[in-house]
Order: sequence, then structure tokens, then C-alpha cells
Amino acid sequence: MELSPNERDNLLQWNGRRRGFYEVYYLKWNDPASRTACWIRYTLTSPLPRVGAPYCELWGIFFDIDHPEKNFAVKNRFPIEQLSWDADRFRVGIAKGELTHNACRARIEHEGHELAWDLTFASTLPTYRYFPYESFYRGAFPRTKGVSPHVDARFDGTIEADGRTIRLHDAPGQQTHLWGTQHGQRWAWGHCNTFREDPTALWEGLDAQIKVGPVLSPHFKLFYVRWLGRDHFFNDLSAWLSNESDWQVGRWTFALKNEELRIEGAAVCRFDELVAVTYMDPNGNSLWCNNSKIASLRLSIYDRGGAHLAELTSEHGAAAEFVDRVTHPQVPVRI
Repeated sequence: MELSPNERDNLLQWNGRRRGFYEVYYLKWNDPASRTACWIRYTLTSPLPRVGAPYCELWGIFFDIDHPEKNFAVKNRFPIEQLSWDADRFRVGIAKGELTHNACRARIEHEGHELAWDLTFASTLPTYRYFPYESFYRGAFPRTKGVSPHVDARFDGTIEADGRTIRLHDAPGQQTHLWGTQHGQRWAWGHCNTFREDPTALWEGLDAQIKVGPVLSPHFKLFYVRWLGRDHFFNDLSAWLSNESDWQVGRWTFALKNEELRIEGAAVCRFDELVAVTYMDPNGNSLWCNNSKIASLRLSIYDRGGAHLAELTSEHGAAAEFVDRVTHPQVPVRI
């Protein structure tokens, strides 16, 4: 059976032996009916030999807009022998959990919390590629690669969160595939496909800084907006530096322009709408992800002459994460 281009983009990149490598599949969705959101990950880490043995993990964070005190994070780690995958189609299994190109299921129990999901999802857009140059996916730079085979997905199925059952129907979300040899030094990332004014609109953003030897790079700023059925990319090499972006934990502002549009935006969330979790590089270094799937987002869209064209807003429906090499006391680390 011939795979679609989107499914090929999801195929596992790890060869089963390579050390100093990690790979991540993450999915997120927002459910307006229950006013909840989730973020889940299927991951493998094959650290350098001096750091430890390879392993795989299931992750999850549950968010409740109206009761953020009920937000929680869970993670289960397994030896790499409990990772399985198919070569001729996209399927990754971790212990009893499974992810395919259009479905996912798993159950995690961790420190008194439990999160389970049994979902299907689908999308119609082509894969969103963070980098517009194929050489960036074939070469050593950058050290993390990323594609979103389901950049504008809709989810159906059942969630169980600490005894609460939530049934999803057409919940907007996303599925992304990352792999590489080292995380960025620090970054802000966001995604939204829950805009009140245009349910078909989509925003994705990344502002990342990497380490080149002992030196920190400039901030590389890559954005994508889909509006009124048209794609607007702000991610070529010139845009990496010309896009304006400024962030700190809980607030991100940016301004973008291409040949047609200028877009100004802001993603914000309170500290209690963030959940911090610990990542690890294959070399053993730690970094911390301050993650929200219930941030609020505003986009103001202008033509190149300055005429105001539209406002797009999403209240508590956007993903926003802020990752750094230090922890922030306002956001307790959960896992």
C-alpha cells in the first residue's frame, strides 16, 4: 500500500541503534464543549552511552479552563524494548499505548493522577514543514527537525482524566513529529486553530535560540498563518531574522510581514494556566518546558499599505510553551 506524503512524514527516523538521538510525536487538542485541553507525547530517547540506556515514554498534560487547580501532568517511562514500530506504514507502540497516522490510545498513571485516551483524528492540509529548505532535513543543521503531518486536525473519541470522562467530537488540534540530536537552547512555540472569527484560520509560531559551540545564536523566528483559505508563510531565511518577536514566560508578542500582509499578534496566559515539565537532551542536560494549551491569542491583520483587514481572536484556545534552561518559581515543575 502506497503511503500518503503526510504519513511518510510521520515514519520513525530512529534506526533502532543510534545513540545521541531523540524523537517525539506530540498531539494536542482543545475541546470547547468541556472547556478542557490536552497535550500528549509518544517519545524515545537514545542518550549518549555515558548518560544511560535508551528508553521510551508516554506523556500527558490535562488542562481545565475553569478550574486550573485541576491541571496535571503524567509520564510513564519504559525500557526501549517496549518500543515497537512498523517500517511499511506509520505505527509506533510504547508498552500498551499506540499511535498510528489517524488514531492514538494509551493510559498513564502517575503519582495519583490518571490520563487515558482513545481517539481518532484526521486532517486535509499538506504537512507543515518548519523549514522551507529540504537540505535542513537532510543535514546536521539544525539539530532538531520538525514537521506537522496534521497541522489542522479534528479529534473524536474519549478522554479519561482523573475519573472524568470527556467525549470529543470534531475537537480542533494538531499532530507533530520531531527528531534530532539536541534540543534548542531555549524557545517559545505556539499553535492555534480555534479562532472565533474564522474557524478555518490557523497560526503556528516558533522563536528559538540554539547553541553553536559556546556561542548562542540570534533568535530564529518562523511563523505560518492560514487565513481565508490561503497560506501565508513567514519562515524563509530572511524572515528568521526580520520577523519581530519578544517573549517571556506567559507572554509572547510578535510582528510579521511578507509580500502581502503584516500581522501583529500576542499570545498570553496566566501562570496557573501553565504546567512545567522536564526535558532531557541526549547528552544528559536538562531543560524545562512551561506549557499551556489554554492560552489566549490575538492576531491583527493588515495589508502592506497599512489598511486593517481583520482581527482573529481565540480565548483560552491556543497552545503556548516557553522552554528554557532554568526553572521559573511561578510555574512549579510537575514531572
